[in-house]
Amino acid sequence: MQNPGVRPSLSTSQPTTSTGSSDLDKILSHQGLPLGNSLLIEESGTTDFASVLLRAFAAQGIMHNRITANANAKELHSHVIVLGMAPQWANDLPGLYKGSSKEQKKAKIAENESKVSVSNIAHGSNLPRGDQKMKIAWRYGLNAKDMEKENDAGEMNAAYEHYSHQFDLTSKLQPGPNPQEISFVPISDTVSAIIKQLKNIVQAQLRSNPLKTVRLVIPGFLNPSIYPPQLTAPTFAFPLIHSLRSLLRQFENNLVMVSSLALDLYPRQSNLTGVLESLFDSSIHLQPFNQEMSQWIERAYKNEPAKIQQGLVDIIKIPVLSERGLMMVHTGEFAFKNGRKRFEIEEWGIPVEVDSKEEAHDNGEKSQTTKNIDF
Repeated sequence: MQNPGVRPSLSTSQPTTSTGSSDLDKILSHQGLPLGNSLLIEESGTTDFASVLLRAFAAQGIMHNRITANANAKELHSHVIVLGMAPQWANDLPGLYKGSSKEQKKAKIAENESKVSVSNIAHGSNLPRGDQKMKIAWRYGLNAKDMEKENDAGEMNAAYEHYSHQFDLTSKLQPGPNPQEISFVPISDTVSAIIKQLKNIVQAQLRSNPLKTVRLVIPGFLNPSIYPPQLTAPTFAFPLIHSLRSLLRQFENNLVMVSSLALDLYPRQSNLTGVLESLFDSSIHLQPFNQEMSQWIERAYKNEPAKIQQGLVDIIKIPVLSERGLMMVHTGEFAFKNGRKRFEIEEWGIPVEVDSKEEAHDNGEKSQTTKNIDF
């Protein structure tokens, strides 16, 4: 736990690292992905929402290296390996979310108030945080136990303040990752050649820092635009996943893996996808809404565009817990929306579309009736 990017799982106390999406961390039931485990992100349709999660997963690893400025190789806490993609893939990693204009102004005010000055001392803004809270509690008669609970939660978040970051999907990570933070491994003709390259990189990274986490990212697994035709057959895919699974178990205290799979190419009913789901430690299914459903949701939330969701998230398998026999399948319970601040996952509820007549009545407009209302 000396690595700032690692914290105990809420379910099993295993060392766990963030996926780069706090909502995805929650639905995995561990507040992240346990070390030595893998996640398969399946997606239906022609959209590419899975790439957003994969890039956030990679960007989270890069941010764990930037907790301290000018960190050398021995101080790096994480390394990212991307399989099958060109180095240009890293150019689209999301940058940190700096908050809205109001939040940025509040942050500036808080920073100025934290500085030692005559006016700040006079107003007591430089008192310790706990003393300030107790002063507020005394003034407004708040319960001391409630204040203690708030302090405990704040201390817990402060202990893992660098564990998870919020990313702005409309911006790019600046500065971009350097070769010490990210490696790219091309697709080779044989499984043994791929595994050998991956193993050499992992071992080299752990020699500089045995506590380092290594994130393996596999975008578009078995996609014909990335993999040659002879490498999309089950005779190549199954040995590769078996070998990757063995690599995860070999470096169970350092290595995690996330991959994406297009279900339009490999449907869930196929034997290949079924075997992949059994070999990966966890898997989720992104199911974007069709055009008719999307239009209906837009009408229902026409006055609240921030609530518009893009699809459903089905939980197929949870790390560790599913292998222990717990029934963790959840379908139709969560929905996702790709917002500006982050990729959000929330509980799914069918929106209520307000009828135009009812809306007009609520706005105070007069409605006509043909019924006799005489008594």
